[in-house]
Amino acid sequence: MHKALRLGAFALAILSFNIHAADDAVVVTATRFPERALDVPIGITVISAQRIAESSAATLPELLSQEAGIVARDSTGSPDRQIDMRGFGVSGDQNTLVLLNGQRLNEIELTSVRWSAIPLGSIERIEILRGAGSVLYGGGATGGTINIITREPVSGAREAVLSASAGTYGTREWRGRVATANDTMGLMLNFNDQSSDNFRTNNRLEQTNVGGELRVLGDKHQLAFRFGLDNQSLRLPGERTAAELASDPRGTRRPGDYSSRDGAQASISGSTDLGFGEFAADLGYRNSARAALLRDYTFGVFDTYTDTRVEVWSFTPRLKVPFQAFGFSHSVVVGMDWDDWDYDSRRAGSLETLNAPVARVVSSQKNQAFYVQSQTAVSDRTKLTLGMRQHRVQMTAADLVNPAAYAQGEKTSMPRSWEVGLRHQFTPATAVYGRAGESFRISTVDESYSQFGGPFFDAIITLLEPQTSRDRELGIEHRAGRLRARASAYSMDLQNEIHYFAPTFSNINLPPTRRRGLEFDVAWEASPTLSLFGNLSLVEAKFRDGRIGGVDVSGKSIPLVPDHTANAGFSWRVAEATRLNGVVRHVGKAWYDNDQTNTFPSEMPAYTLVDLKVTQQWRDWSLSLAANNLLDKQYYNYGIRNGAGTSFNAYPQAGRTLLATLELKLR
Repeated sequence: MHKALRLGAFALAILSFNIHAADDAVVVTATRFPERALDVPIGITVISAQRIAESSAATLPELLSQEAGIVARDSTGSPDRQIDMRGFGVSGDQNTLVLLNGQRLNEIELTSVRWSAIPLGSIERIEILRGAGSVLYGGGATGGTINIITREPVSGAREAVLSASAGTYGTREWRGRVATANDTMGLMLNFNDQSSDNFRTNNRLEQTNVGGELRVLGDKHQLAFRFGLDNQSLRLPGERTAAELASDPRGTRRPGDYSSRDGAQASISGSTDLGFGEFAADLGYRNSARAALLRDYTFGVFDTYTDTRVEVWSFTPRLKVPFQAFGFSHSVVVGMDWDDWDYDSRRAGSLETLNAPVARVVSSQKNQAFYVQSQTAVSDRTKLTLGMRQHRVQMTAADLVNPAAYAQGEKTSMPRSWEVGLRHQFTPATAVYGRAGESFRISTVDESYSQFGGPFFDAIITLLEPQTSRDRELGIEHRAGRLRARASAYSMDLQNEIHYFAPTFSNINLPPTRRRGLEFDVAWEASPTLSLFGNLSLVEAKFRDGRIGGVDVSGKSIPLVPDHTANAGFSWRVAEATRLNGVVRHVGKAWYDNDQTNTFPSEMPAYTLVDLKVTQQWRDWSLSLAANNLLDKQYYNYGIRNGAGTSFNAYPQAGRTLLATLELKLR
């Protein structure tokens, strides 16, 4: 950690920069109701629509990876990369809660969030709440919460935006957005269609997404109907050995593997002013149908075709009541969450034999929760937050093909979470904040089921204990004029962390683990034409004590967690209609997956990427050219040690990519 501390001192010396919520920004993630950012006791980061438009990032994971404490990881070749907040490694997706307009996107299976189903142009802002969210949103928020807020029609809106992109590796995309509204009703529609051969052989991507919102407008009452449809077809190039990385990083040994996905989601959201408080509720539905073929290229007889269907209903009513008591101003939010998931996955040797599967996993998960959160203005400068959540989870799972008792299971868990937060404004520009709490995570279906982990190399269901974490954080924020700065230190002590153990083909509850880290970020508007940003994150993720597979892992580092990450960049208006944006992203070394003992002779190498984007505007037209990985760096962000510990496999990432975009705005 001494090396990391030196990096931290260096970062403060050169003033690393990052963009944060403006003083008058409105955020909803911290209370599930709209609040001014400065009224929220815990620090929160907001990525604005303007920053999204100016960024060279082509996907949401690329954009988020520019933020402090967030790493994007690719182990499949999919654009829907894994997001890892605050150092959870391979389970980063399951410890980072992702919301779309306050509705959970994380599934009860080991799949990444469908980032690519959310067009970047449809986003109004992204709110990032690090290391918090369990009280209001439930399990899986130990690393933090990301809430994506989409654009909504506003009164008087008459706008259409059309764009076309073309770039390296046969990439092309069409996008459109239409908004119209009068004084009482508004409509927003979004569309994008994308295809690309991508960097790797057998990595062709084709996808289409459609979404929209119909909103009833009013001063005291709001009602919105949102919907989305998405379709994706993706070829899977597979891993590369160490020798192949050097000789042919773009190649594949899996020319027949592929996956497909169809999804739909709809929700009705409403809020009303009751006079004494505000009531809001969301009723949501989501389904997905996924299929994949993974061929056996060794023996030619163990091909696997998987067909998985998931449906989920959710209902989330909540009430916010402000009041005065004992000389203080208070605001209390009380709410209930109800989720009902159904999962059905058939596995066979081919599509033709799917009606006689070798395994059929069915599962259900029912969540009921009650939570309360209070905010108290102890003084004009001091704000206190208290919160508690009682959660009940009923989970059943079974392999219908295997009649053995160990191939089915049922479990009810009653995890709790709580949080105490305090923010004190020392001066109009400087505030300190601190929080402590407990969070939890429930295992997914894929973590409970192992097709080959049984006593006869058959299916087994193991319903694991909930993962829990005691979390603490201290931070300081400075906001004065053109300068925004934040520094924070955090610690998380976990029990029963859920992790895949390769020797038994199943997931286990790990011995006690710990994450500790420091984060620094600052934003500076150097002049009316130049803004600078950057950040530095230092992470220590270790086993506190215990043994895995009979081997003592006390003090060992958790795989796939880089000890430091850093980003720095700028936005420069070169001329009245010309803007240049750039960012440098650096990710430090990390131990390979499946190397909990840290005995492999090398670590995953660090890498540094440079991205640039130039945009020229002519009235309602704009033309941009983005260059990602400008220096053509050869790198990978996921690698796994083989069972013998003699070599590794990895997923190489794209070299230099260029993307040109022409956009027209009609009003």
